[in-house]
Amino acid sequence: MEWRADSSLASRILEDIGKELDIGQEQYLANLPHTSELIYCLTRSYYNRLDPLPANQQETLLFSLGIGLEKVLLRPHRKGEAGEHEGIYWSADWLDYTEGLGELKTSRLSAKKGPEELPATWIKQILSYLKATGHREISLAVLHVMGNYSPPFPVLQAWRGKASDIEVQANWNWMQERKRVYLDHIERKEPPKQFRFNEDWECSNCRYLIVCQAKESIERIRSEDAIG
Repeated sequence: MEWRADSSLASRILEDIGKELDIGQEQYLANLPHTSELIYCLTRSYYNRLDPLPANQQETLLFSLGIGLEKVLLRPHRKGEAGEHEGIYWSADWLDYTEGLGELKTSRLSAKKGPEELPATWIKQILSYLKATGHREISLAVLHVMGNYSPPFPVLQAWRGKASDIEVQANWNWMQERKRVYLDHIERKEPPKQFRFNEDWECSNCRYLIVCQAKESIERIRSEDAIG
């Protein structure tokens, strides 16, 4: 056989995947604020809601992996819960085999990493669900796409976690403060200051990185001019 690259076909496939992701995004944006908006970069959340840019290729592919996994693995057990608690909306993935809360993640983290090395954003999300539902235990399943970075891959691992009331409430206090800041910026229609309300890794592959970098440069030049 003879083969030739067809970038237009790849672009069309990515466009179709992006349209499917946009449908889910519309449902999520109907609730203000959603847990995910507060846990992750507030600047990005603001732009996604009020001044969105199209997702780039890497974002589209990474999100599609997670959504595809949910549709395949969770179909028989997808009894997700959703609701609102003290002004914050939330939606958990599934109920596990004991009818308890469950969360499913895909990750490029090595499967050698245990629960204590999970991203802080995951823990904040889980603790928020526990506060909203009154539960103190949750199941977490993680599909490590790259396994241990050696065959075989991928690898699926699962844990059951239990949180204390102190952990849950401390996290919820943090969420309420994030809600206050976020809604204030939404009301004023002013993006939260770039690089202040995010984890460092969130900037990687972010569609808004160039916007934040441009604003940072403009602010720096204005500051230097004011001093000079």
